Amino acid sequence: MSERVFLIGRHPDCDLVLDSPLVSRQHAEIRAGDQGRILRDLGSSNGTFVHGKPVQELVLRTGQLIYIGPCRLVFDGERLEEVGNRGEVEVEARDVSWSPAGDSVRILNQIGFTIRPGEFVALVGASGAGKSTLMKCLSGQRPPTEGQVLYNGLEAPPNMDLFRPLIGFVPQDDIVHRELPVEAALRYSARLRLPQDTSPSEIQRRIDFVLASMHLSHRRSNRISTLSGGERKRVSIAAELLTEPSLFFLDEPTSGLDPGLEKRSMQLLARLARQGRTVILVTHATQNIVLCDRVAFLAPGGRLVYYGPPREALDFFEVEDFADIYLKTGDRDSGLEWEERYRNSTLPDRYARAPRAEIDPGLAEVKPGGPGLGAMFWAACRQFAVLLQRYAHLVWADRANLALMLLQAPVIGLVLANLFEPDLFALDQELGRNGKFPIHEGPTLLFMMLVTCIFFGAINSCREVVKELSIFRRERLVNLMLLPYMGSKVVVLGAVGAVQSLILLLVIAYWIDLHLTPGQYVEFYGFLAGAYLGGVGLGLLLSCFSSSGEQATTLVSVVLILQLVFSGAFVKPEAMGPVIGPLSVLAVSRWGFAGLGEIANLNSRFEELGMGWITADFYMTTPEVWSMLGPLVLLQLAAASAALRWRESRE
Repeated sequence: MSERVFLIGRHPDCDLVLDSPLVSRQHAEIRAGDQGRILRDLGSSNGTFVHGKPVQELVLRTGQLIYIGPCRLVFDGERLEEVGNRGEVEVEARDVSWSPAGDSVRILNQIGFTIRPGEFVALVGASGAGKSTLMKCLSGQRPPTEGQVLYNGLEAPPNMDLFRPLIGFVPQDDIVHRELPVEAALRYSARLRLPQDTSPSEIQRRIDFVLASMHLSHRRSNRISTLSGGERKRVSIAAELLTEPSLFFLDEPTSGLDPGLEKRSMQLLARLARQGRTVILVTHATQNIVLCDRVAFLAPGGRLVYYGPPREALDFFEVEDFADIYLKTGDRDSGLEWEERYRNSTLPDRYARAPRAEIDPGLAEVKPGGPGLGAMFWAACRQFAVLLQRYAHLVWADRANLALMLLQAPVIGLVLANLFEPDLFALDQELGRNGKFPIHEGPTLLFMMLVTCIFFGAINSCREVVKELSIFRRERLVNLMLLPYMGSKVVVLGAVGAVQSLILLLVIAYWIDLHLTPGQYVEFYGFLAGAYLGGVGLGLLLSCFSSSGEQATTLVSVVLILQLVFSGAFVKPEAMGPVIGPLSVLAVSRWGFAGLGEIANLNSRFEELGMGWITADFYMTTPEVWSMLGPLVLLQLAAASAALRWRESRE
């Protein structure tokens, strides 16, 4: 290594070319410094790590291990040498136990085994045996309460920033949007996961490669919802293969497939393992586990009762069929007995244990340094652009639902317009046959318009998070940021709401003259749109707390009733009492109603006709109303983001 700058990256002009989709074009550099060779990250997407810790700049010491993408490089004092086979990941569970917080009952009980690179391993057991929990521990999603999970000798949970890009994870639910064509869904996944400097042509090559690998090239233009269950699962696997993961986790990948498709899927996973990937899956089915290199049988209580080759399991349990193992280990007592029998056998030494490489603690002392705020800001902006485009594509793809959303406004507008007299807001008021002036019903019309916009916002948004939780969880495991994700929802839904609110106002204003100036119409529209955004915030908040779209839709009605109560349309805020009155400050409906009433000058017009003022809120100026409504809308949108983060922490 000369005195000049030594470039590392995937670009062919680099001094050390690392051809991997996880490596940036110019990923890092090494230059001479006063204290020795200095390693510096060049703003790479996936970071540069030394002994598992992210670094921005570091003086290298002889023997230190550098991680760039799937590559491990050792510095010998003068040059870099790649060690091991590129992308290989060995997974070791050391006495892994897990219990829920505040509960002494173990879901997993001192499980230990080693999964070598390129092995295909099945986690098998009865329902409730802890298979999915074990997989979450092995994949770094759930740190064990006791014991350790190690990747290549490094403890996994503290070093997940290093290993996360190397992991592919396919849950039971789809991790791609069914409304999109196959190729479009993969392109959005690639733009989110691959380094920011990946060119469109490189992305296209990756998409073509994974489609061919999954035998889906002929389906690239098909909408995912039209594919069979097996094909949809292969699309999810293809999305993971975009980054060439070294470690693959799959939760019940063959669930719901017929026996033929199940066998074909297992053969596909075995082929992925033969290509050098470590493949770990959870399954109930045992018909095809002979295709696996190793199988881990779990008994109730999270007890490991066997780990080794599938065929030797038949001899160990003295059965002829894998299904009979479930019968022998189906309760806690028999599970405890077989756990002891397994631990006292030669199987753990032959298959579960591996030599443990120790890391020089002096070399591992590295001061971590993550990306700066500027880099994180631009990364968030790039994510926001991709998410915004994808969500707009999703909304446009479901044209039937989009048409229904846009038709709501003119239909409701026509109904409201025909409920009231055209001279409702006439400047010259005459008593009607009911003994009331027409403007007496003015507050009712304004209130109905306002509540309609809040309803539009809440109903449009209440399913938008909960319906794609599996996709959100998977993308969060990679690099998805919360604010760009929620921001994309707000912007697209806000655009739909801007059209809905405008149509509603235009339809009603066509039939009923509101007697407003052009400037006042703009202000009036602004309050309708603001109320709509408040409804979006409420809907997203409900979506983050709900377990299904149906539950979220039901909760919308409850929220709308509260908005009616707190609005001030039925009981003046000043007359609500010491409890409800202060709570009404948090209602979008109250301040939206105040804004519309102030613009229409209802208090003054009522007083001129001797009817008395309506509510003190109508005396507020437009800036005063916005000083309450604006922060409240932002608060509700922020609360939705906080609720989603809270939900993450609870899962």
